[in-house]
Amino acid sequence: MKMGKLLITLGLFVASVSFAETYKLENSKIRFEIDDKGSVVSLKNFETNREYAGGGGLWRIIYQDGLSLEEKLESEDVPVDVKKEGEKLIINYGGEFPVKVECTLDGDDVRFVPTLKNNSKDKILREFQFPLIKNIPNIADCEFMTTHSGGERYNSVHGYIRGGYTSYMGQDNKEVQRYILYPGRAAMNCFLVNEPNSALYFAHYDSNFGKTLHIGRLPNISKVGLHEFGLPTLGMVRYLYLKEGESKTLPVFVVSPQTGDWRTSMKKYRKWADSSWYQKRPATKDFKESNGWQRVIFRHQYGKLLWGYDKLPEIYTSAEEAGLHTLRLYGWWKEGMDAGNPHYSEDDTQGGDAELRKQIKAIQKRGGKVNLYFNGQLIDTDTEFYKTIGKDICIKRMDGTPHLERYPFGGDGTALRVFGNKTFGVACPYTKEWLKKLIEIADRAISLGADGIYYDQMGHDILPCADPTHGHPVPYMEINRCKHEMFKKVCEYIRAKKPGMTIGVEWVCDPIAPLVDYVHNCLFATNYVGKDKFGKPLTAYAPLYQYAFPEYATCDAGLYDDRDIIRRVNITLLRSWRSDVSIFRCRETINATPVYKAYLKEANKLRDRFRDLILNGKFRDIDLAKCTNPQIDYYTYENGNRMAVITTQAHLDMAKANFIADGYKYVEHGGLGDYTVEVDGDVVKTSMKKNALIVIVFEKK
Repeated sequence: MKMGKLLITLGLFVASVSFAETYKLENSKIRFEIDDKGSVVSLKNFETNREYAGGGGLWRIIYQDGLSLEEKLESEDVPVDVKKEGEKLIINYGGEFPVKVECTLDGDDVRFVPTLKNNSKDKILREFQFPLIKNIPNIADCEFMTTHSGGERYNSVHGYIRGGYTSYMGQDNKEVQRYILYPGRAAMNCFLVNEPNSALYFAHYDSNFGKTLHIGRLPNISKVGLHEFGLPTLGMVRYLYLKEGESKTLPVFVVSPQTGDWRTSMKKYRKWADSSWYQKRPATKDFKESNGWQRVIFRHQYGKLLWGYDKLPEIYTSAEEAGLHTLRLYGWWKEGMDAGNPHYSEDDTQGGDAELRKQIKAIQKRGGKVNLYFNGQLIDTDTEFYKTIGKDICIKRMDGTPHLERYPFGGDGTALRVFGNKTFGVACPYTKEWLKKLIEIADRAISLGADGIYYDQMGHDILPCADPTHGHPVPYMEINRCKHEMFKKVCEYIRAKKPGMTIGVEWVCDPIAPLVDYVHNCLFATNYVGKDKFGKPLTAYAPLYQYAFPEYATCDAGLYDDRDIIRRVNITLLRSWRSDVSIFRCRETINATPVYKAYLKEANKLRDRFRDLILNGKFRDIDLAKCTNPQIDYYTYENGNRMAVITTQAHLDMAKANFIADGYKYVEHGGLGDYTVEVDGDVVKTSMKKNALIVIVFEKK
């Protein structure tokens, strides 16, 4: 009797663990396979033998049900039907939020196109987390790369996600999350797990620049132990807010278990951009001839006048002596920096616009250029513009209140820094009134005789607007497409009215960067954060955007004083960035930092000599030359039939390296510090003492 029961039990057990039917797409490079429950059972690269699948479904839906704003539905919780039609998988998920996913292969890319519908009663489908690759094995210690500020690296996937541990604001009792929003903080709609010869690449190819979150998760620590975090889940999130009866098809998502590291990923992203939205206008002559700029604040937010118009000759002389011929002026209006936007009133205490115009012209007679600062989206709530127009055209949150921001600058006291001084609304780019205002700002700069105009925060993140009176969808998740279209009109207006005027913005992101001559970098990217396996120091910066879009131009950031100057200026040269001289956060000139001034003067001589390559050449990372020493940094740049290698090192007393550039011949070299260069046929032999830098120029054979 007991044996019979045992046999029955065993029979039931065998039935319960019998293999589920699976459906797969496969080519010579990769395999994608799911079972009849919708779980991913294989995501494999045949060339590297890397398997990334850890089981689990492809999506999570967050919906609103009455007072509860965030109810969760996993794809594992609904019925699923999978069919293979030729070279395509069709995955249909049931339930009150049906999802259809069409899946195909393209080389080593798995491509997903999802369609969602809300068949519920009185519920709102708020967000769609997709594609989720859950419980990914063997990547915890791999390098993780985001496109924050153009590119940022983390030593490990675990380390990156664990940086999001909150212990209070998030549900760490369920899972630890870390994320970055595109566009704005993330420059491109992609991220990846990077290895020396392979990568796991995630991308969303949406030419409307819809709000997309790049997300990583780890299990609740109580389930795996205090010092362990389990297997990571990676994916993306789109925000749909579908009401009853509404549906939406999203643009293609890509997950690629690719052969080739992050450079291969960036080539894929550029190929898509070229086929859809990317079109870069060549930079102006003035920008190409510049080494960077010095920026100073005249009157600050708290009313103190730091520099007067009469000091412009002195300010320019300090920059000129360091090899810079461009000034960018902040707080030149009466209200002062970060105040009075968008009035920018004449400062009658200094002689008004007439005096400023006179001083700008005097700088130009000396061969200098002057760019004027404006903010591209903030409206001071204490202005007449806000009280009459701005309050109506500002971005509104979901509860109908204006989205407000504060930037508490202070002087000698503490109250302004602690309690704040100014409050700003953020203009909705959909409104015609804001387009009109940005054009008026351009007219103001042109009337003052400026050579360039700078729109602060134009590339920065912007919240989705929920004001129905503006005429856009609510909430407006594709607001960055609108921002792109609005600012494109502004740029076209400026270039038609004053050809050759330089246009710059803050923050690198897809919708804005191609429209302008340069983007002001906001990542403090010259500080070391670790070492690679060869012992070479690394910064957090990784040149993802610069590699995908090698015509992109930016500047350094964070060189505010006289500390660690030679190493950091060398990094700026290495990366082909212009110098942003902003001493003590624009309160002083470079005269206050004599070490910086002296070294920048020599660096700018080198820039002048090799300008066509190391400033105006196209960034090619290490693609065009090989180096025998992995402990030194180098990049290559290309312009026509010429190519340059820039190399430097700051951690060894002496480093030797040989460079070989296939298909090129040596032409000349130059550099900074203590170094030697010897040419032996096709091999260029170098030695560099600590903090030396060398530029080696080649020409195609």
